[in-house]
Amino acid sequence: MIDIGRKIRERRKALGMTGVEVAKAVGIGQSTLSQIENGTSPTLDTLIKICNALSIKPSELLSDDGESSLPPDLQQLIETAKKLTPEERKNLNTFLQTLLERTDRQ
Repeated sequence: MIDIGRKIRERRKALGMTGVEVAKAVGIGQSTLSQIENGTSPTLDTLIKICNALSIKPSELLSDDGESSLPPDLQQLIETAKKLTPEERKNLNTFLQTLLERTDRQ
């Protein structure tokens, strides 16, 4: 069974957002968002608004394969990197490789 509420909570936390911030962006009460995160099924309209607020596709939230082996912070990093130009991605990769090399030397 797909735990939509857990996925919403994990995504929200990975983005560093509070329940109040997401609820306000969606146009629902914080208590309603809390209920959704704890297992209450949202309406389709509310689900779409939550996805928009969390910058995630509904299909990612609703699919079993969305149970990725990657932690939410890495998923967010990948989503952010997808928005970069090829040159920016190249520069980011160079930066990360340099960072890893420095860490390995310590």
